[in-house]
Amino acid sequence: PRTGANGWFLRRGLHQSGQHMALRVLIAEDSPTVQQSIRELLQSADVLSVVTAGDGVEAVRLARETTPDVVILDYGMPGLNGVQAARLIRQTSPDMPLILLTASVAEHLIAVAFSAGIRGYVLKIDAADDLIRAIYTVRRGATYVSPGASRVLYERYLPAPRVS
Repeated sequence: PRTGANGWFLRRGLHQSGQHMALRVLIAEDSPTVQQSIRELLQSADVLSVVTAGDGVEAVRLARETTPDVVILDYGMPGLNGVQAARLIRQTSPDMPLILLTASVAEHLIAVAFSAGIRGYVLKIDAADDLIRAIYTVRRGATYVSPGASRVLYERYLPAPRVS
C-alpha cells in the first residue's frame, strides 16, 4: 500500500462528488492483538487506512495531530478510558466521528458514551460484522449502535407489547 502524510496507509475511496479520497482511521486499543485484528479487518475490507494508539492519552494526541476521518476508541484503555478520551477529543474536534469499542452492554455506559460525543457504539463480540458499517455510518453523521446494545436500549425505553 502507498503511504501518505504521518504514515497513513492510503486506499482510494470515492467521494460523493466522484473525486477519489482516502479514509483515515485511528484505532485506540491497548491490546496489540486486538489492534492487529482490527487493522486486518479494515485492510481486508479494502476500505480504510489505519494508525494506532496504545492508550487514551496517545489517542487524544494523535487525534489532534493527524485529524483522522474516524476514531475508534476502546473503552478499557489505560491512562484515559475511551469515554474520557472522547470528551477531550471533542474539545478540539467537535465534529470528529467517534466510535466506542467495548464488551459492555450496560445501559449506563451506553448513555455516558453518547453524552460524551460518541456516535458509534460497537460491541467487541460484533466487531467483525459491525465495525465497517459503523465507520461509514458515523462518517456520514449518523449514529450506529451494535444490535446487542440496541436490544438493551429497546427493552429499556420501549414498552412491552400488550398481550390480549
